[in-house]
Amino acid sequence: MASIQRLTKRVKDLEEWTKENEMTGGPQGVLETFTWLVNETRMAQQLRMQTDQNFNGMRSATFEFIEQHKMNDEWNEFLKEKDEANAVQEQPTEEVPLQEEAESGKEVVETPEESKKDKKE
Repeated sequence: MASIQRLTKRVKDLEEWTKENEMTGGPQGVLETFTWLVNETRMAQQLRMQTDQNFNGMRSATFEFIEQHKMNDEWNEFLKEKDEANAVQEQPTEEVPLQEEAESGKEVVETPEESKKDKKE
């Protein structure tokens, strides 16, 4: 008898869950959403691989062109100029003056007391 009550409660819980999740298409909608996400991820990976292949093909064609036209020296000079232009230049550091410290802690304590006296008067 206890197992029938337990099963009945489980079925009711499942029915309630299905009603609550009808906005997302119920259990089928959740599954469809995850299927769509997996497919989108696969397509993005394939697109990335295709882009990498295209980039590597263009890079090898560029270097082949440079080599065929004997432009290695000009290319190396260009890279050297780029490196020099992008080099991080060290900037001189400036000394930051230290703030003057209070002469004594008594000054700090007296200020709040004076404001309290002003409020009483």
